Amino acid sequence: MKEIRIKDAIIGLGKDKDPLFGSVQYEQPAKANTIVTVQTDNKTGQIPLNQIEIIIFRFDAETFGLIFNYRLFISDNKSFNLWNRQTKKLACHELQPNF
Repeated sequence: MKEIRIKDAIIGLGKDKDPLFGSVQYEQPAKANTIVTVQTDNKTGQIPLNQIEIIIFRFDAETFGLIFNYRLFISDNKSFNLWNRQTKKLACHELQPNF
């Protein structure tokens, strides 16, 4: 198994909950019941992946990634500026590249 660590992410737990900002860590391959460690500035917790609606992060210098329904999606380079503006507005900082 391989450990995945995303160091700067927006973690959405559902529409009735405020997003979390921090890092996530989990073992690959990920399944619905995979335990994800979420670390924010002041708290660390473990959440089953099926309770996380979406994880948004900056994949590298020019693309964004998101994990949705236990699958990884990568943005195209054309939409980078839009993703960057929206995530910067939500997180109050530019997300840092992870890979």
